[in-house]
Amino acid sequence: MKQASINIIYLQEVHSTNSYAKKLLSGERPTEGTVIVADHQTSGKGQDGNSWESEAGKNILMTLILYPSFIEISSQFRISMAVALGIIGFLKEILPDQQVLIKWPNDIYVGKGKIGGILINNEIMGDHFEHVIAGIGLNVNQLAFSSDIPNPVSLKTISGQEYSLKDMTLRLCDCVMERYEQLKQESFSRIETDYLKCLLGLNEWREYIYQGKTITARITGVNEFGRLILETDGAVIECDMKEIVYLF
Repeated sequence: MKQASINIIYLQEVHSTNSYAKKLLSGERPTEGTVIVADHQTSGKGQDGNSWESEAGKNILMTLILYPSFIEISSQFRISMAVALGIIGFLKEILPDQQVLIKWPNDIYVGKGKIGGILINNEIMGDHFEHVIAGIGLNVNQLAFSSDIPNPVSLKTISGQEYSLKDMTLRLCDCVMERYEQLKQESFSRIETDYLKCLLGLNEWREYIYQGKTITARITGVNEFGRLILETDGAVIECDMKEIVYLF
């Protein structure tokens, strides 16, 4: 998708870009690929209601509106895969020498540092998607973070450079929509293959906390419903969100 065809709504401040998109969709049907971008969110959210910290005017805070009627509801995690891969591709353009990974289910890492996250909300009507809103938070120019955040990084903390948020946002939109179009037009196999290549911990024996206990396991994949598949000593575990904690 070319930059000129992306409809971007710029906001100085908003409760959250996802909540703004929900309100917008309640009254109209914006063009697919419409993006809501904010300088500041007063109540930005991550997965499961976690807060998303972002200094005003320093980072990319955006929500993308999609109508993925071509995807079965049971396969909705494919949308998350495509969005994550778009972000990964964008970051690899800027940080070609860095290891950029997806920490299942919705975090984006550079090395051992969290640089971004995804929050996807679906509206289902009968047996199809009415719409999907994909929220993306990406740390760009922020240098200082709250002390209770264990491992945040930004593009600036990694490279030392200051970036144009407008230029970065436009290119990020392009990268995400390119992956979405790929999901729409091609078989899912390439998306899945590329996603697994970027999955943090794939085929590596690591320690995790599962159901309150520390276990040693390795990630072997993600099933069709988006559950993380772990192999332990003689057993296979399929995890939903919040069932597993990574130990670094």
